[in-house]
Amino acid sequence: MKNSTSTKHVKRRFPKILVGTPVYSGKDYIAPAWVESVKNLSYSNYDLAVVDNGKYNTKFLKIFLKNKIRIIRSKNFENPIKRVTVARQKLYDYAIDNGYDYLLSIEQDILVPKSIIKDLLFHKKLIVGTPYPVSAYTNYQRRRVDYVISASKLKKVIGKIGGVDINEWYISKEIENKGLIRVKSCSFGCTLISTEVLKKIKARCNPRINRADDSYFFQECYNKHIEVYLDTSLLWKISHVNNLISELNVGGQFHHDRYR
Repeated sequence: MKNSTSTKHVKRRFPKILVGTPVYSGKDYIAPAWVESVKNLSYSNYDLAVVDNGKYNTKFLKIFLKNKIRIIRSKNFENPIKRVTVARQKLYDYAIDNGYDYLLSIEQDILVPKSIIKDLLFHKKLIVGTPYPVSAYTNYQRRRVDYVISASKLKKVIGKIGGVDINEWYISKEIENKGLIRVKSCSFGCTLISTEVLKKIKARCNPRINRADDSYFFQECYNKHIEVYLDTSLLWKISHVNNLISELNVGGQFHHDRYR
């Protein structure tokens, strides 16, 4: 018998939210902007925490400390996939152990609007994420014609690796003005997750075949009939910073010197 857990109504009038992500000093160029993005969200009942999984770097950590953001230390494994997975589980455990209703995962290279918590809580779903560009969608001449979006289609399975379905990704024109839609996955870039889900799914990965923890997380959600949603109204409102060209893929420019 299917045990669908698509919706959970938290009893608190203002659910307790933990906003956080694994961090490391290799992305120090964006850390100050990330802090500015998340420290004054238009919601009263939330806290901030990051899990440092890189080599200890006092200058980097001061960016968070001076803004009174809790820092949780995690082991600096040589393999980056394992490093992030262990750090992510520490974040899950902290959210569960401290009585939070939701974890809002906002990764270190994502900048969000101030209303993001209210926007995502509005849907009253166990998991609801936001779309943002992750790469260019090109034609046969290698010219960009659209953007690949950070969410995959529920029923478009094109393969399987390491026990994880490979689903077809959305491109932006497919989700514009579609409201709230059910998806197979929506990444950890900017996603609200009930701690009831985190109690059921542990972070795991498979570095040998280069499969990160998000792949297994969303596969387990699917296997356990936990529905995942995407708020398409937030398309173009989430900024994904590209380290290689030092600017936002869409939505404006980002300059390193401004935050040095």
